[in-house]
Amino acid sequence: MGDKIATGRVRVIKSAQFIGQFQDGEVLVTNKTAPDWQPIMKKAAAVITNRGGRTCHTAIVSRELGVPAIVGTEHGTEALKDGQIVTVSCAEGDTGFVYDGALPFEVKRTSLSTLGHPRTKVMMSKASAH
Repeated sequence: MGDKIATGRVRVIKSAQFIGQFQDGEVLVTNKTAPDWQPIMKKAAAVITNRGGRTCHTAIVSRELGVPAIVGTEHGTEALKDGQIVTVSCAEGDTGFVYDGALPFEVKRTSLSTLGHPRTKVMMSKASAH
């Protein structure tokens, strides 16, 4: 979800009881998240879930945190392995992609303060009386 991209080491967590194994900067891969997962989502480079859609917990919290998230993969916890290095891209349209390995990417930032204000012509019309 969103327009972010990140690289990190995969950490598959199949149950909330294993949340303590998660390390800063890892890519969280799980079935789905819930509010008690938020502390590790803050530390994640990216989040990938088997379940969910645009309005699920993972999608909403990830957008708020600025963390790339791919939800609804159906089999992410089986396809990705602990320790695997991946690049998670949500910057290529509506579909998120997971690439094997650390792919090079460039982050371009635009300062809105340097863009100036748009020049818009405002036209007013008088309401006609009947």
